[in-house]
Amino acid sequence: MSTVRRWPLHPRPGPLESLSSWLERLAGLYELPVQDLLTRNLGLADLWVPADLDYDPPQAMLVALAGRTGVDVARLRSMTLAGWQPWLFDMLPLPVQGMQPVFDTYVRDNSVLLAPGEAGDNRVDARGQRWAGPWLARWPRSRACPLCAKDPACGRALVWRLPLMTGCAEHDCRLEDASKVAISITLGRPGPGPVPLEEPLATVDRYTHEGLTTGRVALPGRSVHAGVWFRLLRGLLDEVSLATSARNAHGRAVLERIWEATGREERAGLNIWQPYEQLKPEVQDEMLRAAGTALHLAAEGKIAARGRLASALRPPPHRHVYDGDRPSPHRTVW
Repeated sequence: MSTVRRWPLHPRPGPLESLSSWLERLAGLYELPVQDLLTRNLGLADLWVPADLDYDPPQAMLVALAGRTGVDVARLRSMTLAGWQPWLFDMLPLPVQGMQPVFDTYVRDNSVLLAPGEAGDNRVDARGQRWAGPWLARWPRSRACPLCAKDPACGRALVWRLPLMTGCAEHDCRLEDASKVAISITLGRPGPGPVPLEEPLATVDRYTHEGLTTGRVALPGRSVHAGVWFRLLRGLLDEVSLATSARNAHGRAVLERIWEATGREERAGLNIWQPYEQLKPEVQDEMLRAAGTALHLAAEGKIAARGRLASALRPPPHRHVYDGDRPSPHRTVW
């Protein structure tokens, strides 16, 4: 009976590192391409190596990697998008017939600012564009932290490829275009420097990072499961993208107050509604800013949220607790 021999060098993956990032660091130690590491050194002759290692790699590959590195299969699975079902995604891949039901349940049923049903009905395939599901952007992002990129021991977080976070949680700076960061490091030229992540984007990132690392998010109103936070944020992003003209007086006032507080153009200049995932990256960033602004305004009581998840945004009002009867001065201690 043969035993699997571990590779002599196998660094541990980072807390939120993607599988592709970890494999690149691992292959770099042996001065090999990732393809060679997985085909010639993994012991699987017929292994099919997918182009996107972060989506849903073969289970056999993960099992073999676990044997060579000592990293648990469940840990390796969590470094892929498929490993975040059902917290972040309802299902992967999303079938065509499931697009509208998933959008309605994941996004519209989790109202935050507007009363349930007030957002109305929108078809995610109205413009003939396939909606891949929540958080799966039409234009995938390749981003990097300019400080992490200079450290060989640091990798890329899986969520950096999604329109879910705008900064690096470790260095509290904005993520930059990965190609520009890589070129500047390779050529030794000045590149994008660390730009501090400003509010309210920092608040959104902090909640998201807390959910990804602990499984729960401590919101002003109450602590919620990470899966609830992802749906709350996605519902909030949908609401701030809606046209104010089609809302009732309350909804219109709330949305106008939010965009006024951002100091940006209403709906980030969006004229025709589209799902958040199909917006351009710069528009997505503005929607995240508006969502963070809404969180601040709701926590401070400056807007009244009426959605199903609204109670999580504002601290509950103080409730007086009866102090009890004062003891009688005539009563003696027995």
